[in-house]
Amino acid sequence: MEEEATRQVDETQVEETFEQFDFDDYLLDLLETIDNHQQNLQVKHGIFTHKSEDLRCQDQA
Repeated sequence: MEEEATRQVDETQVEETFEQFDFDDYLLDLLETIDNHQQNLQVKHGIFTHKSEDLRCQDQA
């Protein structure tokens, strides 16, 4: 009968890893990515709206 191998976790190593990981920078990067995506969508929406208005004007002419 084989015994299951148990994994020893070095708590000090885990704490050091979390301390090295900068959550503020990570969250700021995520916010910047979201902001850039939102601006991109806003521009695309503006282009779509403008083209829709052009098509509406062409249909009326």
